[in-house]
Amino acid sequence: MLKKLFIKDYKNVSDPGVRIRYGVVAGAFGIATNVVLFLIKLLIGLLANSITIIADAINNLSDAGSSIFTMVGFKLSNRPADKDHPYGHARYEQITALLVAILVLCIGILFAKSSVDKIISPQELNISLATFVILIIAVALKLIQMLTYLDFAKAISSEAIKAAAMDSRNDIITTVSVLVSMVVMRIFEINIDGWVGLAVSIFVIFSAIGMIRELISGLLGTPPTQEQVDGIYHLFDGHDEIIGHHDLIIHSYGAGATFASLHAEFDSAGNITHIHDIIDNIEREARSKLGIALTIHMDPVDVSNPRRHKLYELALEAVKKYNPEIMIHDFRLVEGPTHTNVLFDIVEPFGESYDIDRIKEILSEAFSKEEGTYYFVINVDKKMD
Repeated sequence: MLKKLFIKDYKNVSDPGVRIRYGVVAGAFGIATNVVLFLIKLLIGLLANSITIIADAINNLSDAGSSIFTMVGFKLSNRPADKDHPYGHARYEQITALLVAILVLCIGILFAKSSVDKIISPQELNISLATFVILIIAVALKLIQMLTYLDFAKAISSEAIKAAAMDSRNDIITTVSVLVSMVVMRIFEINIDGWVGLAVSIFVIFSAIGMIRELISGLLGTPPTQEQVDGIYHLFDGHDEIIGHHDLIIHSYGAGATFASLHAEFDSAGNITHIHDIIDNIEREARSKLGIALTIHMDPVDVSNPRRHKLYELALEAVKKYNPEIMIHDFRLVEGPTHTNVLFDIVEPFGESYDIDRIKEILSEAFSKEEGTYYFVINVDKKMD
């Protein structure tokens, strides 16, 4: 309903303007619902003299502030690239989500302090039927809020709105905990208000730390998705002129600002103009179909040289004796009057470390039967996919 009422052409999520409207509507919805929750919880918390309910109310007020962050972040993230920020401003959205997570952490710490004070100096509670009714309404409203955020976040792949959804989930757990504690205190006439508030605060703190860790990881740079990798590789299907590709690197500066580079091998005896035209078309397809700015480096390979082919197979067989999973690329020969340099790249997964000296020893043994002197120059690439 919110999409249809407030987001024109809401299904066209690839449009930056539509994306901004998603963020603004999500922010406005969050402000309205959280202010309502703050007012009713604050009222019932004051009447019941419950630090847990009052803390929960303040948490909703902080959520309203988070929604303002979300709106501002979406506005800033849509600013066009400029000379100081040539890759655009899309990461403002991630920064906004990080600010929301930090705010949640601060609120959790304040809750913990207030709860400890309440444990040390407990006060009499005034729990009524209205207390339970208000808390049940709050849970229902927060559930609607969380589901709305999740739907919006999924529609536009937004980390900021996803963070807001996770915060709403925390609030549901918090309010349910408060509700259960009120029931326990009403039935058994024991005051566990401070202890429940402390437990809820600890949960909020750890949840916020998890969000902060995840968002910082995203800002530092995370591996590309398998869908992105497969999507780029599929662009080469049907182009027999491209005999191989390697060194794919994908890095993102936020939604709608993903860049990639890749090396494509082709027969050096082929028509360069024709190959270049194919490369241009693949780059355009990457932009139109995947939303990725792809740059392809052309690697000519002398496939008609029998000596090069023989030595390539010999080198590949040798490195596989060290590790059957190793693949080599960018294989080339630099021949001189006294020796030949054999150069190639291997791909090393993150977390592993190949013994390059040992690989060279195996290569030397394999090439010892070949005429001439050979030296090996091996470049190690880290596996990105």
